[in-house]
Amino acid sequence: MYLAKMTTAQAKEAFEKDPIIVIPVGSTEQHGTQGALGTDFMVPSYLADHVEDVDNVIVAPTVPYGVCPYHLSFEGSINIGYEGLYMVLHGIMDSLMQHGAKRFVVLNGHGGNTPSIDRAALEVYHKGGVCASVDWWSLVAQLDKKFDGGHGDVLETSAMMAIAPESVHLELSKPINAQDPSENMKAAYIQAVNFKGGIVRLVRDTKEIAPSGWFGPFDPKDSSAELGQEALDLAVSYIRDFLEEMKQIELSS
Repeated sequence: MYLAKMTTAQAKEAFEKDPIIVIPVGSTEQHGTQGALGTDFMVPSYLADHVEDVDNVIVAPTVPYGVCPYHLSFEGSINIGYEGLYMVLHGIMDSLMQHGAKRFVVLNGHGGNTPSIDRAALEVYHKGGVCASVDWWSLVAQLDKKFDGGHGDVLETSAMMAIAPESVHLELSKPINAQDPSENMKAAYIQAVNFKGGIVRLVRDTKEIAPSGWFGPFDPKDSSAELGQEALDLAVSYIRDFLEEMKQIELSS
């Protein structure tokens, strides 16, 4: 069921059945020269579309903005900040809890959103509810190592080739051209470096360490819709099972 397509009378009846509210959350930000700005919210929205038929599940409208101040050097990126995203999620979940909802699952498409999601989720808990969050890209990599990925590399680009192929432009893809801060500090990720075998967070603007926008172990030029669809199918199957298990959590009345 989609909340946006329900009348308030239908919503009232649905909330009386202790439903799970699924909230797709992402970001509008650069994903390399080949990837779509909407990648981080379009993938969670796709996943939500493929679980909305689960019994007693209501899909809320997608939140397309998130936390990405380190991408603002790239045109089109939009950052609403930690407080901004928290306030949006707090407003959504607090409002629906007033209507009787107690169970929430956030389908997250962007790692920078985590602190804001966790803060809102803890508030739900303290009000007698429960809120889980699923980082889809981490999930599929945990389930199958061939889906290991980074930002805007093969995994995300492939997923978008499966969802919206017209939004991916592999012909515009550029080499990673990662920048190492020093001779002994090697770029490990956008905001992390490898020094003597240990990973240390070194927060910088993305353009400084990854001038091509993407970062990861696999070049996006090798992306394919087939790989993306396989990852999406794996995520959907897992999330459907998780939603059923979420129904088994006992909550205080």
